[in-house]
Amino acid sequence: MSSSLQDDLVHASHRLYSTLPAHGKPVIRSNGTPEWSILATTCIVVPSTTETSGNSHRIVPVSLGTGVKCLPYSKLSEYGDTLHDCHAEILARRGFIRWLIWQAGLYNKFTKGEIAKEEESFLDRINGKFRLKDGITTWLYTSMLPCGDASTLYTSAHQSAEEALQWSETDLVATATPPSDNTGVSRGRSGYTSTSTLRTKPGRPDSMPSISMSCSDKIASWSVLGIQGGLLANLFEPIYLKGIVVGGVDTPEAKDDLEWKAHIKNEMERSIWGRLQTIQDSLPYPYILNRPSIHVSSVPFQHSKTSIVSNSWDNALEPAPSPLSISHLPFIPPPNPKKGIKPEIIADGGILGNPWKKGVLMKEKGRSRICKFAILQAYEKLLNEIKEYYEEEPIKNAQSYHEYKHHPGSAYQKAKEILRGTPKRGYTMKGLEMYDNLLSTGIVENTSLDKPVDSGIPLPPLKGWLVSGKNFESFTSFGRIIQEG
Repeated sequence: MSSSLQDDLVHASHRLYSTLPAHGKPVIRSNGTPEWSILATTCIVVPSTTETSGNSHRIVPVSLGTGVKCLPYSKLSEYGDTLHDCHAEILARRGFIRWLIWQAGLYNKFTKGEIAKEEESFLDRINGKFRLKDGITTWLYTSMLPCGDASTLYTSAHQSAEEALQWSETDLVATATPPSDNTGVSRGRSGYTSTSTLRTKPGRPDSMPSISMSCSDKIASWSVLGIQGGLLANLFEPIYLKGIVVGGVDTPEAKDDLEWKAHIKNEMERSIWGRLQTIQDSLPYPYILNRPSIHVSSVPFQHSKTSIVSNSWDNALEPAPSPLSISHLPFIPPPNPKKGIKPEIIADGGILGNPWKKGVLMKEKGRSRICKFAILQAYEKLLNEIKEYYEEEPIKNAQSYHEYKHHPGSAYQKAKEILRGTPKRGYTMKGLEMYDNLLSTGIVENTSLDKPVDSGIPLPPLKGWLVSGKNFESFTSFGRIIQEG
Protein backbone atom coordinates (compact mmCIF):
# COMPACT_ATOMS: atom_id res chain seq x y z
CA MET A 1 0.00 0.00 0.00
CA SER A 2 1.30 3.45 -0.82
CA SER A 3 2.02 5.77 2.10
CA SER A 4 -0.55 8.10 0.56
CA LEU A 5 -3.37 5.58 1.00
CA GLN A 6 -2.15 4.69 4.49
CA ASP A 7 -2.17 8.33 5.57
CA ASP A 8 -5.48 8.97 3.80
CA LEU A 9 -7.12 6.17 5.77
CA VAL A 10 -5.90 7.64 9.05
CA HIS A 11 -6.89 11.20 8.16
CA ALA A 12 -10.34 10.12 6.93
CA SER A 13 -10.91 8.34 10.24
CA HIS A 14 -9.75 11.31 12.28
CA ARG A 15 -11.89 13.70 10.23
CA LEU A 16 -15.00 11.62 10.85
CA TYR A 17 -14.22 11.57 14.59
CA SER A 18 -13.76 15.36 14.60
CA THR A 19 -17.29 15.85 13.24
CA LEU A 20 -18.82 14.16 16.29
CA PRO A 21 -20.03 16.21 19.26
CA ALA A 22 -17.92 16.39 22.41
CA HIS A 23 -20.43 14.33 24.40
CA GLY A 24 -19.04 10.84 24.88
CA LYS A 25 -15.45 11.78 24.10
CA PRO A 26 -12.71 11.79 26.77
CA VAL A 27 -12.84 14.70 29.22
CA ILE A 28 -10.87 16.06 32.15
CA ARG A 29 -12.63 14.86 35.30
CA SER A 30 -13.58 17.10 38.19
CA ASN A 31 -10.50 15.95 40.14
CA GLY A 32 -8.24 16.93 37.22
CA THR A 33 -7.68 13.42 35.86
CA PRO A 34 -7.57 13.46 32.04
CA GLU A 35 -9.24 10.62 30.10
CA TRP A 36 -8.09 8.80 26.99
CA SER A 37 -9.61 6.31 24.57
CA ILE A 38 -8.97 4.28 21.43
CA LEU A 39 -10.42 5.04 18.00
CA ALA A 40 -11.13 2.45 15.31
CA THR A 41 -12.86 2.62 11.94
CA THR A 42 -13.82 0.15 9.27
CA CYS A 43 -13.38 1.72 5.85
CA ILE A 44 -13.90 0.67 2.29
CA VAL A 45 -11.49 1.84 -0.40
CA VAL A 46 -13.20 2.40 -3.74
CA PRO A 47 -11.08 2.70 -6.90
CA SER A 48 -11.45 6.04 -8.66
CA THR A 49 -13.59 6.01 -11.81
CA THR A 50 -12.13 9.19 -13.30
CA GLU A 51 -8.61 10.22 -14.25
CA THR A 52 -9.20 13.80 -13.12
CA SER A 53 -10.04 12.97 -9.51
CA GLY A 54 -6.43 13.47 -8.41
CA ASN A 55 -6.54 10.20 -6.46
CA SER A 56 -6.57 6.57 -7.50
CA HIS A 57 -8.93 5.77 -4.64
CA ARG A 58 -11.82 7.03 -2.57
CA ILE A 59 -11.99 6.22 1.14
CA VAL A 60 -15.40 5.73 2.74
CA PRO A 61 -15.40 5.23 6.54
CA VAL A 62 -18.53 3.17 7.13
CA SER A 63 -18.30 2.55 10.87
CA LEU A 64 -16.53 4.22 13.79
CA GLY A 65 -16.02 3.04 17.34
CA THR A 66 -14.21 4.29 20.42
CA GLY A 67 -13.75 2.61 23.77
CA VAL A 68 -11.79 0.26 26.00
CA LYS A 69 -14.50 -1.37 28.14
CA CYS A 70 -16.22 -4.77 28.26
CA LEU A 71 -18.88 -6.37 30.45
CA PRO A 72 -17.99 -9.02 33.02
CA TYR A 73 -19.48 -12.47 32.48
CA SER A 74 -21.92 -11.90 35.35
CA LYS A 75 -23.59 -9.10 33.35
CA LEU A 76 -24.16 -10.90 30.05
CA SER A 77 -27.74 -10.71 28.76
CA GLU A 78 -29.61 -13.69 27.36
CA TYR A 79 -31.61 -11.32 25.11
CA GLY A 80 -28.62 -10.11 23.10
CA ASP A 81 -29.65 -6.53 23.93
CA THR A 82 -26.34 -5.37 25.40
CA LEU A 83 -22.87 -4.98 23.92
CA HIS A 84 -20.56 -7.36 25.74
CA ASP A 85 -17.40 -5.95 24.18
CA CYS A 86 -17.06 -2.19 23.73
CA HIS A 87 -13.46 -2.04 22.58
CA ALA A 88 -13.15 0.31 19.61
CA GLU A 89 -12.13 -2.34 17.05
CA ILE A 90 -15.08 -4.56 17.94
CA LEU A 91 -17.60 -1.71 17.76
CA ALA A 92 -16.21 -0.67 14.36
CA ARG A 93 -16.61 -4.20 13.06
CA ARG A 94 -20.15 -4.61 14.43
CA GLY A 95 -21.06 -1.34 12.72
CA PHE A 96 -19.69 -2.78 9.48
CA ILE A 97 -22.13 -5.70 9.83
CA ARG A 98 -25.02 -3.20 10.04
CA TRP A 99 -23.62 -1.45 6.97
CA LEU A 100 -23.61 -4.72 5.02
CA ILE A 101 -27.27 -5.34 5.91
CA TRP A 102 -28.13 -1.79 4.86
CA GLN A 103 -26.17 -2.18 1.62
CA ALA A 104 -27.94 -5.45 0.80
CA GLY A 105 -31.25 -3.65 1.21
CA LEU A 106 -30.03 -0.89 -1.11
CA TYR A 107 -28.97 -3.47 -3.68
CA ASN A 108 -32.46 -4.93 -3.58
CA LYS A 109 -33.95 -1.48 -4.22
CA PHE A 110 -31.62 -0.94 -7.16
CA THR A 111 -32.58 -4.26 -8.76
CA LYS A 112 -36.25 -3.24 -8.49
CA GLY A 113 -35.63 0.20 -9.92
CA GLU A 114 -36.27 1.90 -6.59
CA ILE A 115 -33.10 3.95 -6.76
CA ALA A 116 -32.80 6.19 -3.75
CA LYS A 117 -31.37 9.64 -4.38
CA GLU A 118 -27.78 10.16 -3.23
CA GLU A 119 -27.48 6.54 -2.12
CA GLU A 120 -24.75 4.35 -3.56
CA SER A 121 -24.62 0.58 -3.77
CA PHE A 122 -21.24 -1.07 -3.26
CA LEU A 123 -22.46 -4.69 -3.56
CA ASP A 124 -22.91 -7.28 -6.27
CA ARG A 125 -24.76 -10.58 -6.00
CA ILE A 126 -23.06 -13.59 -7.56
CA ASN A 127 -24.34 -17.19 -7.39
CA GLY A 128 -26.85 -16.30 -4.70
CA LYS A 129 -24.40 -14.52 -2.37
CA PHE A 130 -23.69 -10.84 -1.83
CA ARG A 131 -20.14 -9.56 -2.20
CA LEU A 132 -18.34 -6.24 -2.52
CA LYS A 133 -18.02 -5.00 -6.08
CA ASP A 134 -14.76 -5.79 -7.85
CA GLY A 135 -11.92 -3.52 -6.79
CA ILE A 136 -13.49 -2.43 -3.47
CA THR A 137 -11.42 -3.41 -0.46
CA THR A 138 -12.02 -3.29 3.30
CA TRP A 139 -9.59 -1.83 5.83
CA LEU A 140 -9.38 -1.52 9.59
CA TYR A 141 -7.77 1.46 11.28
CA THR A 142 -7.04 1.41 15.00
CA SER A 143 -5.28 4.18 16.91
CA MET A 144 -3.49 1.68 19.14
CA LEU A 145 -2.21 -1.88 18.91
CA PRO A 146 -5.00 -4.41 19.55
CA CYS A 147 -5.09 -5.69 23.12
CA GLY A 148 -3.81 -9.21 23.67
CA ASP A 149 -1.26 -11.20 21.73
CA ALA A 150 -0.39 -8.56 19.09
CA SER A 151 0.65 -6.04 21.73
CA THR A 152 2.46 -8.38 24.14
CA LEU A 153 5.95 -7.31 23.07
CA TYR A 154 4.96 -3.64 22.99
CA THR A 155 3.37 -3.82 26.44
CA SER A 156 6.37 -5.52 28.02
CA ALA A 157 8.65 -2.82 26.60
CA HIS A 158 6.53 0.09 27.86
CA GLN A 159 4.90 -0.95 31.14
CA SER A 160 6.40 0.12 34.42
CA ALA A 161 8.07 -2.27 36.86
CA GLU A 162 5.10 -1.76 39.20
CA GLU A 163 2.63 -2.85 36.48
CA ALA A 164 4.72 -5.88 35.63
CA LEU A 165 4.89 -6.85 39.32
CA GLN A 166 1.07 -6.63 39.58
CA TRP A 167 0.68 -9.37 37.02
CA SER A 168 3.56 -11.46 38.37
CA GLU A 169 1.96 -11.48 41.81
CA THR A 170 -1.50 -12.19 40.37
CA ASP A 171 -0.15 -15.18 38.47
CA LEU A 172 1.10 -16.70 41.72
CA VAL A 173 -2.21 -16.42 43.58
CA ALA A 174 -4.40 -19.05 41.91
CA THR A 175 -7.84 -19.84 43.27
CA ALA A 176 -7.99 -23.10 41.36
CA THR A 177 -5.59 -25.37 39.53
CA PRO A 178 -6.57 -26.12 35.95
CA PRO A 179 -6.57 -29.78 35.01
CA SER A 180 -3.70 -31.01 32.91
CA ASP A 181 -5.98 -31.65 29.92
CA ASN A 182 -6.98 -27.98 29.58
CA THR A 183 -5.02 -25.88 27.09
CA GLY A 184 -6.15 -22.80 29.01
CA VAL A 185 -6.50 -19.12 28.28
CA SER A 186 -4.70 -16.25 29.98
CA ARG A 187 -6.50 -13.38 31.61
CA GLY A 188 -5.44 -9.94 30.41
CA ARG A 189 -1.68 -9.49 30.61
CA SER A 190 -1.18 -12.47 32.91
CA GLY A 191 2.01 -14.19 31.78
CA TYR A 192 2.58 -11.28 29.42
CA THR A 193 5.94 -12.62 28.25
CA SER A 194 4.18 -15.50 26.48
CA THR A 195 3.27 -15.06 22.80
CA SER A 196 0.65 -16.72 20.58
CA THR A 197 -1.49 -17.06 23.71
CA LEU A 198 -5.26 -16.68 23.87
CA ARG A 199 -6.17 -13.86 26.23
CA THR A 200 -9.34 -12.34 27.63
CA LYS A 201 -10.28 -8.78 28.50
CA PRO A 202 -9.92 -6.70 30.57
CA GLY A 203 -6.21 -6.02 30.93
CA ARG A 204 -6.36 -4.92 34.58
CA PRO A 205 -5.79 -7.63 37.21
CA ASP A 206 -8.25 -6.01 39.65
CA SER A 207 -11.19 -6.01 37.20
CA MET A 208 -14.08 -8.47 37.21
CA PRO A 209 -13.34 -11.36 34.83
CA SER A 210 -15.00 -11.49 31.43
CA ILE A 211 -15.13 -14.04 28.63
CA SER A 212 -14.54 -11.42 25.93
CA MET A 213 -11.52 -12.62 24.02
CA SER A 214 -8.83 -10.05 23.26
CA CYS A 215 -9.02 -7.88 20.15
CA SER A 216 -5.90 -9.66 18.83
CA ASP A 217 -7.68 -13.02 19.05
CA LYS A 218 -10.89 -11.70 17.47
CA ILE A 219 -9.09 -9.98 14.60
CA ALA A 220 -7.10 -13.18 14.05
CA SER A 221 -10.36 -15.12 13.77
CA TRP A 222 -11.50 -12.67 11.06
CA SER A 223 -8.46 -13.76 9.03
CA VAL A 224 -10.22 -17.12 8.58
CA LEU A 225 -13.93 -16.43 9.08
CA GLY A 226 -14.19 -12.96 7.53
CA ILE A 227 -15.63 -9.84 9.13
CA GLN A 228 -19.22 -10.41 8.00
CA GLY A 229 -19.85 -12.80 10.91
CA GLY A 230 -21.78 -16.05 11.22
CA LEU A 231 -25.24 -14.51 10.73
CA LEU A 232 -24.39 -12.78 7.44
CA ALA A 233 -22.40 -15.79 6.22
CA ASN A 234 -25.81 -17.10 5.13
CA LEU A 235 -26.14 -14.26 2.62
CA PHE A 236 -22.59 -13.04 1.93
CA GLU A 237 -19.35 -14.48 0.63
CA PRO A 238 -16.57 -14.14 3.23
CA ILE A 239 -15.35 -10.54 3.37
CA TYR A 240 -11.71 -10.24 4.40
CA LEU A 241 -9.64 -7.25 5.47
CA LYS A 242 -7.22 -6.05 2.81
CA GLY A 243 -5.11 -4.34 5.43
CA ILE A 244 -4.84 -2.97 8.96
CA VAL A 245 -3.37 0.43 9.82
CA VAL A 246 -2.16 0.82 13.42
CA GLY A 247 -1.31 4.07 15.15
CA GLY A 248 0.07 4.91 18.58
CA VAL A 249 3.27 2.86 18.26
CA ASP A 250 5.80 4.71 20.40
CA THR A 251 9.46 3.74 20.20
CA PRO A 252 11.15 3.03 23.58
CA GLU A 253 14.30 4.87 24.50
CA ALA A 254 17.50 3.32 23.15
CA LYS A 255 15.55 1.64 20.32
CA ASP A 256 15.95 2.49 16.65
CA ASP A 257 12.63 3.83 15.38
CA LEU A 258 12.58 2.02 12.02
CA GLU A 259 13.74 -1.28 13.51
CA TRP A 260 11.19 -1.06 16.33
CA LYS A 261 8.26 -0.38 14.00
CA ALA A 262 9.38 -3.22 11.73
CA HIS A 263 9.47 -5.49 14.78
CA ILE A 264 5.95 -4.41 15.79
CA LYS A 265 4.74 -5.02 12.24
CA ASN A 266 6.18 -8.54 12.38
CA GLU A 267 4.48 -9.14 15.73
CA MET A 268 1.13 -8.06 14.28
CA GLU A 269 1.57 -10.41 11.31
CA ARG A 270 2.46 -13.30 13.61
CA SER A 271 -0.55 -12.68 15.81
CA ILE A 272 -3.17 -11.85 13.17
CA TRP A 273 -2.43 -14.68 10.74
CA GLY A 274 0.98 -16.25 11.33
CA ARG A 275 -0.16 -18.41 14.25
CA LEU A 276 -3.00 -19.80 12.12
CA GLN A 277 -0.95 -21.19 9.24
CA THR A 278 -1.24 -24.80 10.40
CA ILE A 279 -4.88 -24.94 9.24
CA GLN A 280 -4.60 -23.09 5.93
CA ASP A 281 -5.02 -26.30 3.91
CA SER A 282 -7.85 -27.69 6.05
CA LEU A 283 -10.52 -25.00 5.62
CA PRO A 284 -13.79 -25.66 3.78
CA TYR A 285 -14.64 -23.63 0.68
CA PRO A 286 -15.00 -20.65 0.44
CA TYR A 287 -12.94 -19.93 3.57
CA ILE A 288 -9.21 -19.27 3.38
CA LEU A 289 -6.41 -17.99 5.58
CA ASN A 290 -6.34 -14.30 4.68
CA ARG A 291 -3.14 -12.33 5.26
CA PRO A 292 -4.02 -8.64 5.64
CA SER A 293 -1.13 -6.25 5.13
CA ILE A 294 -0.01 -4.43 8.28
CA HIS A 295 0.98 -0.77 8.32
CA VAL A 296 2.21 1.38 11.19
CA SER A 297 1.18 5.05 11.16
CA SER A 298 2.95 7.88 12.96
CA VAL A 299 -0.11 10.17 12.80
CA PRO A 300 -1.27 10.69 16.41
CA PHE A 301 -4.90 10.38 17.54
CA GLN A 302 -5.90 13.41 19.61
CA HIS A 303 -7.39 11.39 22.48
CA SER A 304 -4.83 8.59 22.65
CA LYS A 305 -3.09 8.07 25.96
CA THR A 306 0.20 9.24 24.48
CA SER A 307 -1.35 12.45 23.10
CA ILE A 308 -3.07 13.20 26.40
CA VAL A 309 0.18 12.74 28.33
CA SER A 310 2.17 14.92 25.93
CA ASN A 311 -0.45 17.67 26.08
CA SER A 312 -0.79 17.54 29.89
CA TRP A 313 2.76 18.38 30.88
CA ASP A 314 1.51 20.38 33.86
CA ASN A 315 -0.81 17.61 35.11
CA ALA A 316 0.78 15.10 37.46
CA LEU A 317 -2.28 12.81 37.46
CA GLU A 318 -2.09 9.58 35.46
CA PRO A 319 -4.58 9.58 32.55
CA ALA A 320 -7.51 7.19 33.00
CA PRO A 321 -9.44 5.29 30.32
CA SER A 322 -12.78 6.81 29.42
CA PRO A 323 -15.73 4.86 30.86
CA LEU A 324 -17.79 5.66 27.74
CA SER A 325 -17.73 4.27 24.21
CA ILE A 326 -19.02 5.71 20.94
CA SER A 327 -20.59 3.90 18.01
CA HIS A 328 -21.14 6.01 14.91
CA LEU A 329 -22.77 4.75 11.71
CA PRO A 330 -22.55 7.63 9.20
CA PHE A 331 -24.71 5.76 6.65
CA ILE A 332 -27.82 5.51 8.85
CA PRO A 333 -30.45 8.07 7.70
CA PRO A 334 -31.15 10.44 10.62
CA PRO A 335 -34.73 10.65 12.01
CA ASN A 336 -34.39 14.43 11.79
CA PRO A 337 -32.24 15.47 8.77
CA LYS A 338 -31.78 18.96 10.21
CA LYS A 339 -30.03 17.51 13.27
CA GLY A 340 -27.83 15.15 11.28
CA ILE A 341 -26.70 11.65 12.17
CA LYS A 342 -26.42 11.11 15.90
CA PRO A 343 -23.71 8.82 17.34
CA GLU A 344 -24.54 6.42 20.16
CA ILE A 345 -22.90 6.99 23.54
CA ILE A 346 -22.53 3.60 25.21
CA ALA A 347 -22.10 2.78 28.90
CA ASP A 348 -22.36 -0.66 30.52
CA GLY A 349 -23.35 -2.25 27.22
CA GLY A 350 -26.30 0.03 26.41
CA ILE A 351 -27.12 3.60 25.49
CA LEU A 352 -26.00 6.02 28.19
CA GLY A 353 -28.77 6.74 30.69
CA ASN A 354 -30.60 3.46 30.19
CA PRO A 355 -29.54 0.99 32.90
CA TRP A 356 -29.78 -2.69 32.10
CA LYS A 357 -31.64 -5.15 34.36
CA LYS A 358 -30.84 -8.85 34.29
CA GLY A 359 -33.64 -11.04 32.95
CA VAL A 360 -35.54 -8.15 31.34
CA LEU A 361 -35.38 -7.11 27.67
CA MET A 362 -34.02 -3.60 27.44
CA LYS A 363 -36.33 -1.02 25.85
CA GLU A 364 -35.53 0.01 22.29
CA LYS A 365 -34.26 3.45 23.30
CA GLY A 366 -31.65 1.77 25.50
CA ARG A 367 -30.39 -0.74 22.92
CA SER A 368 -27.51 -0.02 20.59
CA ARG A 369 -28.08 -0.38 16.85
CA ILE A 370 -25.21 -2.86 16.76
CA CYS A 371 -26.19 -5.21 19.60
CA LYS A 372 -27.10 -8.77 18.58
CA PHE A 373 -30.82 -8.17 19.10
CA ALA A 374 -30.90 -5.11 16.83
CA ILE A 375 -28.78 -6.84 14.20
CA LEU A 376 -31.15 -9.84 14.24
CA GLN A 377 -34.12 -7.53 13.68
CA ALA A 378 -32.37 -5.81 10.76
CA TYR A 379 -31.35 -9.20 9.34
CA GLU A 380 -34.90 -10.58 9.41
CA LYS A 381 -36.18 -7.39 7.79
CA LEU A 382 -33.66 -7.92 5.00
CA LEU A 383 -34.65 -11.57 4.61
CA ASN A 384 -38.25 -10.49 4.15
CA GLU A 385 -37.22 -7.96 1.49
CA ILE A 386 -35.25 -10.51 -0.55
CA LYS A 387 -37.42 -13.56 0.07
CA GLU A 388 -38.42 -13.86 -3.59
CA TYR A 389 -34.88 -14.89 -4.55
CA TYR A 390 -33.65 -16.46 -1.34
CA GLU A 391 -35.24 -19.85 -0.71
CA GLU A 392 -32.81 -21.80 1.48
CA GLU A 393 -35.06 -23.71 3.87
CA PRO A 394 -32.77 -23.93 6.97
CA ILE A 395 -32.57 -20.13 6.98
CA LYS A 396 -36.24 -19.53 6.21
CA ASN A 397 -37.33 -21.84 9.04
CA ALA A 398 -34.94 -20.50 11.68
CA GLN A 399 -36.32 -18.49 14.57
CA SER A 400 -33.60 -17.67 17.09
CA TYR A 401 -30.28 -15.93 16.61
CA HIS A 402 -28.56 -19.25 17.33
CA GLU A 403 -30.62 -21.17 14.76
CA TYR A 404 -29.78 -18.70 12.00
CA LYS A 405 -26.07 -19.03 12.74
CA HIS A 406 -25.90 -22.78 13.32
CA HIS A 407 -27.99 -24.27 10.55
CA PRO A 408 -26.95 -27.73 9.22
CA GLY A 409 -24.20 -27.72 6.65
CA SER A 410 -22.85 -24.29 7.55
CA ALA A 411 -19.36 -23.94 6.08
CA TYR A 412 -18.83 -20.99 8.42
CA GLN A 413 -19.39 -23.15 11.51
CA LYS A 414 -17.13 -25.87 10.12
CA ALA A 415 -14.36 -23.33 9.53
CA LYS A 416 -14.86 -21.96 13.04
CA GLU A 417 -14.57 -25.46 14.52
CA ILE A 418 -11.30 -26.02 12.65
CA LEU A 419 -10.04 -22.65 13.88
CA ARG A 420 -11.14 -22.81 17.53
CA GLY A 421 -12.21 -26.35 18.33
CA THR A 422 -15.45 -27.70 19.78
CA PRO A 423 -16.91 -25.94 22.85
CA LYS A 424 -17.39 -28.16 25.92
CA ARG A 425 -18.12 -27.68 29.60
CA GLY A 426 -15.29 -27.78 32.07
CA TYR A 427 -12.69 -25.63 33.81
CA THR A 428 -12.19 -22.41 31.89
CA MET A 429 -10.32 -19.68 33.75
CA LYS A 430 -9.53 -18.49 37.24
CA GLY A 431 -12.36 -16.31 38.55
CA LEU A 432 -15.06 -18.02 36.49
CA GLU A 433 -15.24 -21.34 38.33
CA MET A 434 -18.75 -20.67 39.69
CA TYR A 435 -20.36 -20.45 36.25
CA ASP A 436 -21.48 -23.95 35.25
CA ASN A 437 -22.80 -23.06 31.79
CA LEU A 438 -19.61 -21.50 30.48
CA LEU A 439 -17.99 -23.38 27.59
CA SER A 440 -14.42 -23.59 26.36
CA THR A 441 -12.82 -25.13 23.29
CA GLY A 442 -9.88 -26.02 25.51
CA ILE A 443 -11.62 -28.94 27.27
CA VAL A 444 -10.02 -32.05 25.81
CA GLU A 445 -11.95 -35.24 25.12
CA ASN A 446 -11.20 -38.04 22.71
CA THR A 447 -13.86 -36.83 20.30
CA SER A 448 -14.43 -34.36 17.45
CA LEU A 449 -11.37 -32.28 16.64
CA ASP A 450 -9.31 -33.52 19.62
CA LYS A 451 -7.34 -35.78 17.29
CA PRO A 452 -4.04 -37.49 17.97
CA VAL A 453 -1.05 -35.69 16.55
CA ASP A 454 -0.51 -38.29 13.80
CA SER A 455 -4.09 -38.06 12.48
CA GLY A 456 -3.12 -35.51 9.85
CA ILE A 457 -5.67 -32.99 11.19
CA PRO A 458 -3.97 -30.04 12.90
CA LEU A 459 -5.07 -28.95 16.34
CA PRO A 460 -7.17 -25.76 16.31
CA PRO A 461 -4.71 -22.85 16.66
CA LEU A 462 -7.20 -20.87 18.79
CA LYS A 463 -8.05 -23.81 21.03
CA GLY A 464 -9.15 -22.59 24.47
CA TRP A 465 -11.64 -19.98 23.20
CA LEU A 466 -14.28 -19.13 25.82
CA VAL A 467 -17.89 -19.37 24.63
CA SER A 468 -21.08 -18.09 26.26
CA GLY A 469 -23.02 -20.75 24.35
CA LYS A 470 -26.54 -21.32 23.15
CA ASN A 471 -28.07 -19.95 26.38
CA PHE A 472 -27.08 -16.45 25.25
CA GLU A 473 -28.15 -16.84 21.61
CA SER A 474 -31.62 -18.44 21.90
CA PHE A 475 -33.50 -15.14 21.67
CA THR A 476 -35.86 -14.19 18.84
CA SER A 477 -36.38 -10.79 17.23
CA PHE A 478 -39.60 -10.50 19.27
CA GLY A 479 -37.75 -10.77 22.58
CA ARG A 480 -38.73 -14.34 23.33
CA ILE A 481 -36.28 -16.94 24.66
CA ILE A 482 -36.64 -20.35 23.02
CA GLN A 483 -36.20 -23.01 25.68
CA GLU A 484 -34.77 -26.43 24.86
CA GLY A 485 -37.15 -29.38 25.05
